[in-house]
Amino acid sequence: MDSKSRARLVHLLISKSIAEALLITAVAVGFFFATTNPNLRGVLDAADRNSVSGWVVDEARPSARVEVQLFIDDRFAADAVADKYRPDVHEKKRADDDWHGFVFTTPTLAAGNHEARVYAVHSNGAGASRTLQLVGKPYRFRTE
Repeated sequence: MDSKSRARLVHLLISKSIAEALLITAVAVGFFFATTNPNLRGVLDAADRNSVSGWVVDEARPSARVEVQLFIDDRFAADAVADKYRPDVHEKKRADDDWHGFVFTTPTLAAGNHEARVYAVHSNGAGASRTLQLVGKPYRFRTE
Protein backbone atom coordinates (compact mmCIF):
# COMPACT_ATOMS: atom_id res chain seq x y z
CA MET A 1 0.00 0.00 0.00
CA ASP A 2 1.50 3.31 -1.00
CA SER A 3 1.66 6.31 1.32
CA LYS A 4 -1.16 8.14 -0.48
CA SER A 5 -3.56 5.22 -0.03
CA ARG A 6 -2.49 4.82 3.57
CA ALA A 7 -3.15 8.53 4.26
CA ARG A 8 -6.63 8.23 2.69
CA LEU A 9 -7.41 5.21 4.82
CA VAL A 10 -6.29 7.02 7.98
CA HIS A 11 -8.46 10.04 7.11
CA LEU A 12 -11.41 7.77 6.37
CA LEU A 13 -11.04 5.97 9.69
CA ILE A 14 -10.75 9.27 11.59
CA SER A 15 -13.85 10.62 9.80
CA LYS A 16 -15.75 7.43 10.66
CA SER A 17 -14.75 7.73 14.33
CA ILE A 18 -15.88 11.37 14.47
CA ALA A 19 -19.23 10.48 12.86
CA GLU A 20 -19.76 7.66 15.37
CA ALA A 21 -18.93 9.95 18.30
CA LEU A 22 -21.41 12.57 17.05
CA LEU A 23 -24.12 9.92 16.63
CA ILE A 24 -23.60 8.57 20.15
CA THR A 25 -23.66 12.11 21.54
CA ALA A 26 -26.93 12.88 19.74
CA VAL A 27 -28.53 9.68 21.06
CA ALA A 28 -27.37 10.45 24.63
CA VAL A 29 -28.68 14.03 24.49
CA GLY A 30 -32.00 12.83 23.06
CA PHE A 31 -32.31 10.22 25.81
CA PHE A 32 -31.54 12.83 28.49
CA PHE A 33 -34.26 15.20 27.29
CA ALA A 34 -36.76 12.36 26.84
CA THR A 35 -36.30 11.14 30.42
CA THR A 36 -35.80 14.33 32.41
CA ASN A 37 -37.68 17.54 32.99
CA PRO A 38 -35.22 20.46 33.04
CA ASN A 39 -37.94 22.66 34.59
CA LEU A 40 -38.19 20.75 37.88
CA ARG A 41 -36.82 22.64 40.88
CA GLY A 42 -36.97 21.56 44.47
CA VAL A 43 -35.22 20.92 47.74
CA LEU A 44 -35.26 18.16 50.32
CA ASP A 45 -35.20 20.43 53.41
CA ALA A 46 -35.17 18.01 56.32
CA ALA A 47 -35.26 14.35 57.27
CA ASP A 48 -35.30 12.67 60.65
CA ARG A 49 -36.94 9.74 62.42
CA ASN A 50 -40.33 11.50 62.28
CA SER A 51 -40.63 13.11 58.85
CA VAL A 52 -39.06 13.99 55.51
CA SER A 53 -40.00 17.36 54.01
CA GLY A 54 -39.24 19.76 51.19
CA TRP A 55 -40.75 21.32 48.10
CA VAL A 56 -40.85 20.84 44.32
CA VAL A 57 -42.15 22.93 41.42
CA ASP A 58 -42.35 22.35 37.68
CA GLU A 59 -41.37 25.83 36.49
CA ALA A 60 -42.90 25.15 33.07
CA ARG A 61 -46.25 24.68 34.85
CA PRO A 62 -45.86 26.60 38.14
CA SER A 63 -49.46 26.05 39.27
CA ALA A 64 -49.35 22.26 38.76
CA ARG A 65 -48.79 19.82 41.63
CA VAL A 66 -45.89 17.38 41.22
CA GLU A 67 -46.09 13.73 42.22
CA VAL A 68 -43.17 12.68 44.47
CA GLN A 69 -41.80 9.42 45.83
CA LEU A 70 -39.73 8.88 48.97
CA PHE A 71 -36.90 6.37 49.12
CA ILE A 72 -34.98 5.68 52.32
CA ASP A 73 -31.76 3.70 52.07
CA ASP A 74 -32.59 2.96 48.41
CA ARG A 75 -35.97 1.42 49.31
CA PHE A 76 -39.32 2.82 48.26
CA ALA A 77 -41.11 4.20 51.33
CA ALA A 78 -44.08 6.29 50.13
CA ASP A 79 -45.57 8.45 47.43
CA ALA A 80 -47.54 11.68 47.56
CA VAL A 81 -48.35 14.87 45.73
CA ALA A 82 -46.40 18.03 46.58
CA ASP A 83 -49.44 20.05 47.68
CA LYS A 84 -48.57 21.15 51.22
CA TYR A 85 -48.44 24.79 52.35
CA ARG A 86 -45.05 26.39 51.54
CA PRO A 87 -45.42 30.19 51.34
CA ASP A 88 -41.63 30.62 51.05
CA VAL A 89 -41.68 28.98 47.60
CA HIS A 90 -44.31 31.46 46.38
CA GLU A 91 -42.54 34.41 48.01
CA LYS A 92 -39.37 33.57 46.07
CA LYS A 93 -41.43 33.56 42.88
CA ARG A 94 -40.83 29.87 42.18
CA ALA A 95 -44.57 29.11 41.95
CA ASP A 96 -47.92 30.78 41.36
CA ASP A 97 -49.22 29.86 44.82
CA ASP A 98 -48.24 28.54 48.29
CA TRP A 99 -49.01 24.82 47.78
CA HIS A 100 -45.88 22.99 46.58
CA GLY A 101 -44.49 21.35 49.71
CA PHE A 102 -44.31 17.69 50.65
CA VAL A 103 -44.15 15.99 54.03
CA PHE A 104 -43.73 12.25 54.44
CA THR A 105 -44.00 10.36 57.70
CA THR A 106 -40.74 8.47 58.12
CA PRO A 107 -41.31 4.72 58.38
CA THR A 108 -39.96 2.81 61.36
CA LEU A 109 -36.20 2.50 60.95
CA ALA A 110 -33.48 0.64 62.79
CA ALA A 111 -31.09 2.79 64.81
CA GLY A 112 -28.23 4.11 62.74
CA ASN A 113 -27.41 6.22 59.72
CA HIS A 114 -29.93 6.59 56.91
CA GLU A 115 -30.29 8.44 53.63
CA ALA A 116 -33.54 9.91 52.30
CA ARG A 117 -34.08 10.70 48.63
CA VAL A 118 -37.16 12.25 47.09
CA TYR A 119 -37.89 11.87 43.41
CA ALA A 120 -40.34 13.77 41.22
CA VAL A 121 -42.32 11.54 38.88
CA HIS A 122 -41.83 12.81 35.34
CA SER A 123 -44.04 11.67 32.43
CA ASN A 124 -43.15 12.05 28.79
CA GLY A 125 -45.41 14.17 26.58
CA ALA A 126 -47.64 11.25 25.57
CA GLY A 127 -47.78 9.93 29.15
CA ALA A 128 -46.60 6.53 27.92
CA SER A 129 -43.57 6.34 30.19
CA ARG A 130 -42.76 7.66 33.63
CA THR A 131 -39.33 8.22 35.11
CA LEU A 132 -38.02 9.45 38.44
CA GLN A 133 -35.94 12.60 38.77
CA LEU A 134 -34.06 13.40 41.98
CA VAL A 135 -35.34 16.44 43.89
CA GLY A 136 -32.47 18.40 45.45
CA LYS A 137 -29.75 16.37 47.12
CA PRO A 138 -30.01 13.24 49.26
CA TYR A 139 -30.41 13.99 52.97
CA ARG A 140 -28.49 11.93 55.52
CA PHE A 141 -29.81 11.55 59.04
CA ARG A 142 -29.36 9.37 62.11
CA THR A 143 -31.91 7.60 64.28
CA GLU A 144 -31.32 6.42 67.81
